[in-house]
Amino acid sequence: MPLLFGLAAAALLGAAAIVFFSTRPKPVPVLRDARLNVILVTLDTTRADRLGCYGYAAGRTPNLDVLAEGGVRFKNAYSQVPLTLPSHASIMTGLYPYAHGVHNNGTYALGAGTATLAEVLKAKGYKTAAFTASFSVDSRFGLNRGFDVYDENFQSDSPFKPANAERRAEEVFQAFEPWFDKNAGGDAPFFVWIHFFDPHLPYNPPSPFREQCGERLYDGEVSYMDAIFGLVMRKLVSRKLLGSTLVVAAGDHGESFGEKGESGHGIFLYEPAIHVPLIVFAEGRLPAGEVISSRVRLIDIMPTILDLTETPVPAKVQGKSLVPYIQKKKSADLDNVLETFYPRENYGWAALTGLMAAQWKYVHAPTDELYDLLRDPGETNNVAPGNRAVLDLKDRLETSLKSGADAAASGRVLTEAEKTRLRSLGYADYSDPKTRSASADPKDRIGELKMIQNAERFEYEGRFAEAAELHARMLLLRPDAASSYINLALAQARLKKFDEAIATLKKGLERIPDAEPLLTRLGFTYLFMSRPEQALAVMGDVLKMNPRSLDALSASGIILEGLKRKDEARGFFEKALGLEPKNKFIRIALAGNLAGLGRLSEAIPIYVNLVEDFPRDPLPCRLLGIAYGLSGEWDKAVETFRKLAAIAPGPDAYFNLGLAWAQKGDLGEAAAALQKYLDDPRDEPPQKIEQARLELQRIKSRMR
Repeated sequence: MPLLFGLAAAALLGAAAIVFFSTRPKPVPVLRDARLNVILVTLDTTRADRLGCYGYAAGRTPNLDVLAEGGVRFKNAYSQVPLTLPSHASIMTGLYPYAHGVHNNGTYALGAGTATLAEVLKAKGYKTAAFTASFSVDSRFGLNRGFDVYDENFQSDSPFKPANAERRAEEVFQAFEPWFDKNAGGDAPFFVWIHFFDPHLPYNPPSPFREQCGERLYDGEVSYMDAIFGLVMRKLVSRKLLGSTLVVAAGDHGESFGEKGESGHGIFLYEPAIHVPLIVFAEGRLPAGEVISSRVRLIDIMPTILDLTETPVPAKVQGKSLVPYIQKKKSADLDNVLETFYPRENYGWAALTGLMAAQWKYVHAPTDELYDLLRDPGETNNVAPGNRAVLDLKDRLETSLKSGADAAASGRVLTEAEKTRLRSLGYADYSDPKTRSASADPKDRIGELKMIQNAERFEYEGRFAEAAELHARMLLLRPDAASSYINLALAQARLKKFDEAIATLKKGLERIPDAEPLLTRLGFTYLFMSRPEQALAVMGDVLKMNPRSLDALSASGIILEGLKRKDEARGFFEKALGLEPKNKFIRIALAGNLAGLGRLSEAIPIYVNLVEDFPRDPLPCRLLGIAYGLSGEWDKAVETFRKLAAIAPGPDAYFNLGLAWAQKGDLGEAAAALQKYLDDPRDEPPQKIEQARLELQRIKSRMR
């Protein structure tokens, strides 16, 4: 049978799909191995029913389908919470959110007293690395513990890393590949976590996946993610590590497409948002083509991996190893405790908790819900009223939640300053602090929810006038929520109605004078209006309120640099880097500031580190080459510009390389590089083209 691990469309990354042939392996017993490599791939926002191997006829997921064909597929795997950070915390700790204490994105951090999968395997001698795709799992939230490498460099061309910052699966793979090439197959086994985020709103798959999936853009994102997952498997094949590596692919939560009033995820605990794919593969060590129908949970991933690697499971872990299910020694459904604090913390409505037990799903809400998933998988009929099962399920749920009260203390609630910083990054808080009500059932706020979701959809689609209209209506509903003013002002700014945006923000500050996000947005709006002095003054007020505001520090540095106040600008860049030491934009800005002051010996090491951190990015390479040239180090300048020409062949690289060769004294190489430049100058400025012609003429004259 053909097994394909590779890229579904070779043109995407310029690499052909790899095909190898194998007969279906005979059934094998589970073979544990203390040195088994582990790759955990989390598929953010991925519904189980959108993969071909889960029965989706329109699915284009050949690589995940092959993984299931050669491994074990869990038909009924469930998340504990429909949110990225708390769900990943459950995956990495084997604990329910009520036990690890992380209940929402951007509000909590994993406490130091909770052991993570990476920490356990690292203590055993594993090399550990993570390659993430979303700010939701930023290292500040604690998931980086135990990882030797925690690669979260994304949207690095911006001085700011907003809450919706993400990178495509292709970029995640490009970060993973050099680490894998250097570390795989050595003396120590490895544990790698790869996080793909693509199916998240807004759905925007790259070509050719957009064309292949037509209007089913979510499917296009899943298909694209599958193709990049194929490249990960291809690396295992190429290094002959397929037989010594455990691969686990799991969704962290699902996605709703309007079912029961929700588009997206986070509000409700219905099936589309919590039923996820889970596939476990280890060639020759696990049965192939097995499908397990028992209900299992994401908290079971950690103990399963530890069991298969012959590693003791920490005593506090609540998940169960799934190895007995794979061995067919167990088949009973596992109970699953559910929760979402998102309605309460983001909208001011009631939080929801729930319990899945036997055929029942019970949701504790102001109006309780009970669904018989065997008879009603679509959850169309709430049978809670008068049903005696509710009392038993409610009692069991309360007992579970109470048992976790002490453990939850290990989670760390972010400080108010940290929360404010995250709100300024864009974590939406639509709740009005004066009207928060734990009694508001999210089911009763569907109209308001749809208004919010429609406004977001209009923004994704560039329909800013319609978005502004909805945001204006929401402001009337929530006049004491800073987000009401910010969202309206952003829509007005996108319509180039900057004066209206300024007026909206000032109105908000009159009502909520201590709202740092409002003040920060006002400063940015002045900056976009090319009113730097006003922007600088506002950012100064932000820093009085919060001296650690990365936005205000970075913006102040940028403004002062533009005003030629370089010494002052440098101080702000240095403070910003103290908060975000890996931020590429700020590092480049600081190095440029130093170079502009003639302090090349200080600028060059920064550029060198940038080139090491971003080996495929031409900008740091170009700037390093120029800095070497300015310092008269022409050997290093030539070497750097040759690297630039290799990663980004084009006019700029050949122009700089030609000048560097000429300064070094190698006229033949200089002439060749400048000729390449002149053969195809593309959109280069006329004066630069003329400079190259004159330089080439001088070089040829000297060569005669």
